[in-house]
Amino acid sequence: MHLTISENKKKAVIAYINDHLDEHMTHFPYAKYPTEPLNQWREQFADPKAVDPKTIRAALSWRGGFWQRKDAPYAQRQTALSAIRLWPEFVREEAAEPAHVFDFWTSRLENDPLAFDTASFLAHLISPDALELADAQRLEAMRDLLKEVGHDGGEHNDDCSLDGLLRYTDFFRALLPRMQPKDANRARVQLDRFLKAYGNRHALAKLAGKTPATIEPAIRSLNWEAIDCKKYAPEQIEGRANADVLFACLLLALDGQPERKEKLTVGEVAELVPLGSGGVCNPGSYHYAMIALFGGQKGRDFFTFEDDTLQAEFTAQANQSSRDMRFYCKHADASISINPKYARS
Repeated sequence: MHLTISENKKKAVIAYINDHLDEHMTHFPYAKYPTEPLNQWREQFADPKAVDPKTIRAALSWRGGFWQRKDAPYAQRQTALSAIRLWPEFVREEAAEPAHVFDFWTSRLENDPLAFDTASFLAHLISPDALELADAQRLEAMRDLLKEVGHDGGEHNDDCSLDGLLRYTDFFRALLPRMQPKDANRARVQLDRFLKAYGNRHALAKLAGKTPATIEPAIRSLNWEAIDCKKYAPEQIEGRANADVLFACLLLALDGQPERKEKLTVGEVAELVPLGSGGVCNPGSYHYAMIALFGGQKGRDFFTFEDDTLQAEFTAQANQSSRDMRFYCKHADASISINPKYARS
């Protein structure tokens, strides 16, 4: 069953999204769902025979919100193991059509609480032209938004089915041309993220007042061989560890904001290179890299501190196995300047 929605209802939904975008994206976990690996998997899964277990595990980790992390819940890990075990059978069946992909995985994972979301995700990766990225939360967002504008979105029980995915795909593609960003790729990402956040709004609302608002990274990925920076010289960076990646992202972010003053604070640096910058999405790796970023570990000389004792303190923290992972947050007001070595003359 396909979804038909009038032009007036499309306008009403888009108006609602625009009015509530900031509200629902305040705590969106950008680092859990970076777009770069997803784009890569869409290409890889086009040929299921070439997909290896490592790629399956990584993709399903991303789907569950545990990208680059090893602390996924037991249910998530078991689903990934089941998918890896069943993949040879899936490949033998040559079930490349979206309906066959969805039916295969929902039937094989019948007793798995993540069966629908997993089947929907794999069907999208294999046939992104036929099905949009969807899960139970996104389908709930569609149903609630349609109800918001007075359109019958169908019964809840119909959602967790291929028909539900097809309706969602119609819904997504009906709204996409009306999104504000002129760049088509940016519009697609923004709409997808809003629907994910809106469908999960009750859980995200609990974070309000308890945790700082999330910041979308300006530099989401880094290719050392293709850096284009006019004001700064990232090529002077000798290392390639996460701290070095974050510093390169900082230089690129500052290069895009020429109006910014030369002197910064530690807190301003954290805002310019939030979690997810340069592909550093694991929170533990990120916090450690942020400490190392400001220290002199491994000969780093990225910053000059107004209080010259602080760099030694950051270095000491970086070298401790029992380090305070939020040490840089406690010194958010510390004034720093970028070493002139990294500025173009």
